[in-house]
Amino acid sequence: MKRTIMGFAAIVATLIMGMSTTVAFADDYDLREVGPGDPWQVPPYDFVFGNHMDTHIQLWLKTKNGEPKSLKGYLYIYFTGDIDEASGLPIAKHPRGAKHNESCGIDDIICIAGWKLKGRAGAAKFLSHSGVNGMDHPIWMVNRAEEMSAPAYGMVIPSPGYYSHFHWLSSGSTDPRAADVPDFCDKMSAGMLEMTDPSAVDMICEGWFLQLKAKHSFAFKHGGEIIPVYKGADLRSHLNIVTNYKPDLEITPTREGHSGM
Repeated sequence: MKRTIMGFAAIVATLIMGMSTTVAFADDYDLREVGPGDPWQVPPYDFVFGNHMDTHIQLWLKTKNGEPKSLKGYLYIYFTGDIDEASGLPIAKHPRGAKHNESCGIDDIICIAGWKLKGRAGAAKFLSHSGVNGMDHPIWMVNRAEEMSAPAYGMVIPSPGYYSHFHWLSSGSTDPRAADVPDFCDKMSAGMLEMTDPSAVDMICEGWFLQLKAKHSFAFKHGGEIIPVYKGADLRSHLNIVTNYKPDLEITPTREGHSGM
């Protein structure tokens, strides 16, 4: 559902009341807020991946001749009530669903569209979820260019655009390709892709390349990090695509507090 920007402004004012830091927020976007009792993932924004991503998306799937054509919609956050001391921005997290009492439209949180999304169908090879910097978004390998020698159709970073994130399909997805999801891709979480038999490591999964455009400025808390996000094109908060990989290297961490895994 859509509400006026005043609802969001009130939340932000509450968070920063009494602080000297001034935070600038977008005032030229339609704001999407979902509170307890509000509808969530109603048509046409009812696409699901069939895994953990579904707790914080509203996406509209368009198909052509029975094939997936595009996704568009929103990626949601909720504000914790805390302020990031480094950036001065209010801290926000993804709602994680019923297990954590963070279900949009049900639990006592206000889910706000943090990003606008565009998606293009494709495929990628799963590499890992854990690494020298700890647990992170699952890492996927693709090509930069359309290559006839690619092991699967669609294993290429879409262009034009700024697609920085790949997310896989599980069998419960409303994507037309869901019926053919192999067991190694049919997992609820990134950790399960890596650790659960059959492992998806070095395997190709179908999914969607996502382009993120932040609707507001906030400090995104994810995976033990706090990432400043500013209104506009966002290439770093969900980056999980690489184009080359050499295994068995002794790589040292780039983030404090993490050791090699």
